[in-house]
Amino acid sequence: MQTKWTSSLAGLCLGAALIAAAPAHAQAPKPVELTFSVWIPHSHILVANFMMPWAKEVEQATEGRVKIGFLPKPAANPVGHLDAVRNGVVDLAFISHSYYPGRFDLMKFGILPFSGNTAESTSVASWRIYDKYLRAADEHRGIKLLGIYGHGPGGVYTTGKPLEKVEDFEGLKLRIGGGIQADLSKVLKFNAVVKPAPESYELMSTGVVDGVLFPPESVASFRLDGAVKSATLFPGGLYADLHGIIMNPKAFERLSPKDQQALMKLSGEHIARLGGKAWGDADTAALSALKAKNVVFQQAGPKLVADVKARTAGFEKEWLDAAKAKGIDGPKVLAEFRAELKALEGTK
Repeated sequence: MQTKWTSSLAGLCLGAALIAAAPAHAQAPKPVELTFSVWIPHSHILVANFMMPWAKEVEQATEGRVKIGFLPKPAANPVGHLDAVRNGVVDLAFISHSYYPGRFDLMKFGILPFSGNTAESTSVASWRIYDKYLRAADEHRGIKLLGIYGHGPGGVYTTGKPLEKVEDFEGLKLRIGGGIQADLSKVLKFNAVVKPAPESYELMSTGVVDGVLFPPESVASFRLDGAVKSATLFPGGLYADLHGIIMNPKAFERLSPKDQQALMKLSGEHIARLGGKAWGDADTAALSALKAKNVVFQQAGPKLVADVKARTAGFEKEWLDAAKAKGIDGPKVLAEFRAELKALEGTK
């Protein structure tokens, strides 16, 4: 028979057990904290209007289980960010494919001269083509590519007069970042000064270079408006550049399957649209700001365009040869890329 004393003792024991177990149930799992290193200021449009908002989206989609923190200082120089991610020094970063000659040759399909007219169309079309045709080539081995995005049409911004003819390139000292810009220097016969973008102001203000190859946004972001006097623009751009948001594979494995799925849902074309729109909006604002600073803008004339096209025709052939060597139907890929661009830009 249960006595009053045994009933009370059982109640006390049950209460104690519940109290002891409560903290274990109430304590939320510790979030996975990921580090993101950028080699441009946090105030730069790409960080403030694209990467940081994207990181917030990831945190919200995972209900706070994944938090992405931006390091106060870059973990390496611009080129070193590929190895920093691959070696696990940081979990996330962005890279410019043009900074790695010979490593991302297939990515040049999206940055050939006279291609995209906006950053967003270039970004989205490039991602779709990469995802469909080029992923299997595994140029991003050792890292996890979450997405790619690109800038708008690249032009020539100089401290002198606009370029009137193709011969005006000859002898100019222009800062470039590498990649297809280096290819341009060879065929257009200008003197290339290969330096990271953040060094552009010092190079121009001290007269080390006569100008830069940049989209409008970069001229404004790197505060070159006081040094630039003129700009020569080309239909579809003289060149473009593609960036990649990359992640350390082991860092990705630290996430639960549910959170991996959430992250990937916010990657791919989503990154392309976010990054492309941020860069495109900045291009539009920069053009207005530069014109207000009395920078002289000139559209390349038909003869200059034709001459540049003739000199750069070999770029496409080189890409087609590289694609063929990897078993890729290059003509089909380029045709589909250009069709994507036209559809996205609403042109015929």
